[in-house]
Amino acid sequence: MRKKRAVVDGFNMSFLDVMACGLGAVILIFILVDFSGGQPPTEEETRLEQSLQSTQEKITEYTRAHDSLLAQLETIKSKLKTENAKDAAANDEQAALLNEISTQLAVISKLEAELKAVSSIPAKESALEIQGKYAQQYLTGMKVEGKHIVVLLDKSASMMDDNLVGVLSAMALDDKGRKAKAKWQRTLRVVNWLLARVPPDSEVSLIAFSDTAKTLGQSKTINGKDSRQLNALAQSAHAVVPDGGTNLQLGLQTALSTQPSVSDIYLITDGLPTLGDGLNLRCKGLLTNKKSISSECRQQLLLETISRFKKSVHLNVILLPIEGDPYASSMYWSWTQVTGGRFLAPAQEWPQ
Repeated sequence: MRKKRAVVDGFNMSFLDVMACGLGAVILIFILVDFSGGQPPTEEETRLEQSLQSTQEKITEYTRAHDSLLAQLETIKSKLKTENAKDAAANDEQAALLNEISTQLAVISKLEAELKAVSSIPAKESALEIQGKYAQQYLTGMKVEGKHIVVLLDKSASMMDDNLVGVLSAMALDDKGRKAKAKWQRTLRVVNWLLARVPPDSEVSLIAFSDTAKTLGQSKTINGKDSRQLNALAQSAHAVVPDGGTNLQLGLQTALSTQPSVSDIYLITDGLPTLGDGLNLRCKGLLTNKKSISSECRQQLLLETISRFKKSVHLNVILLPIEGDPYASSMYWSWTQVTGGRFLAPAQEWPQ
């Protein structure tokens, strides 16, 4: 008997396994393959990409600017450090100079006492007696000499009185009243005293200065033998009206331009300068109102003037001191000693 053939089921377990593996492979392909890679970016993606790129560029630009500012800051710090070092050195130099000056105060006091003791000795200064009086130096300690002489007359407002209150009061006067002030008349007598003693073989110039400077007389230089011109030169000082501040730098510059070969300068003043160049920023700030300047800044201004002065010229100073300027005597005395000149701070009675 023929055996009946068994029916085969097409969906047995082996077939299902194969189908499951195939489906898994298809799913894996879908997972691994980026079907959107070939598609163009959307408008939003493009905008975001551009925004990101712009932001990155700005970050780069800001980073460079930040680095540049840091470099500039380091440069400024280096300059400030250098300037501070220079200021410290200048302060040390000034302190050393003032310390040296202070050691001479005892000598100055003794000299002033001797000058007071001999102040009663008469000295003729009238412009009518200028001729032939050059050799009469008396016992004042001041001797007029040199081949090329310049007399620097301080005509600032402070030359009208010995204290600030008197100066402020005198500034309200007219020109005639200012010229009549006792201290200014004494100053003119000092001018006559100096001109009376100019050697006959010398040349002399007279310059009046404050915040401006002017050479007096009929010519810039006068021969010591010409009594008529010397008399006229002395009289020209009587026309000067005291006014303004004290710019000693300007006076010295005018002296050197008037007589380039000047050998001796005779400065008649009452204190340290109040105007000029070379002050530090702090002192410049004090001068912005053009009303006052501290004692410390006036000292600095004189030191700056000294540094700009022609060292080969003998400087002689006749100081008619004003109250409130305690360092003027010592600093001018030291300056004259360095140049080989003379310093005189006479008593009130000199010259008669």
